[in-house]
Amino acid sequence: MFRYLWRHKAFSAVLLLLFGVGFYLKPIAAWAGLALLLFLRLTKVHSLLLIYDLTDQAALRHVRTLATKRAHMLSPDEYGNVSEEVWDKHLNTFIKKTLVPEFQRRKIDHLLKNDPKWYAARLRTRINWIIDRQQPAEAAVEFDDGMTGREFELYCREILHEAGWQAALTPGSGDQGADIIAEKDGRRVVIQCKFYNGTVGNKAVQEAYAAAAFQDAPYAVVVTNSVYTKSAHQLAHKNGVLLMHHSDLERLDLIVASGAGSR
Repeated sequence: MFRYLWRHKAFSAVLLLLFGVGFYLKPIAAWAGLALLLFLRLTKVHSLLLIYDLTDQAALRHVRTLATKRAHMLSPDEYGNVSEEVWDKHLNTFIKKTLVPEFQRRKIDHLLKNDPKWYAARLRTRINWIIDRQQPAEAAVEFDDGMTGREFELYCREILHEAGWQAALTPGSGDQGADIIAEKDGRRVVIQCKFYNGTVGNKAVQEAYAAAAFQDAPYAVVVTNSVYTKSAHQLAHKNGVLLMHHSDLERLDLIVASGAGSR
């Protein structure tokens, strides 16, 4: 114990000062306080509290990214199923690469080694609690010129949800170019989202057309914050692909009902 206190000289000095003042004013309270402080400091309780505090700090620093990742990974697939396995795996990587090095620096990582699965589950729960408390995902729904491509997809999905569509983000691989698959009133629409600074060309039209064919969807749509090239308009008209600006996305059902975007 004395070697531990010697390694933490500042803590020891403050502890002795408080003990001296408390002993002068009320001896019983001073002894009780000293016993409590020593118990917290010299047992795993202090290390556990420090782990939670460091986890909270890291989660708050990265809360916007974590919230966006969670919204993406917990999105229902085209069948309405939600799997938490990918999100849990992502959090485990976050814990391993972001939190554990800090735990090691503070020499408190030994607790995780005793029961790694239990501690990982507790830390995942705490990170999810931080995300829920901060609720940053709502801010990502608002259009922002500095948003990422994936945030733009989330933004478009939320517009569709508000318009009554069942919309799901695709996993990002193996989707043949589809970013969002939306359904409403028996209509199935495949949407390619393009967040660009420049103009959107033929490639986006080709991707949307191919994705709709792959997903057996009769409607193919490209949505952007920008404008389309003349050749993109020509190709889209020829192939029955609907080109839209994100500000018109809330009227997608009316546009689709008119026959636009049908292959």
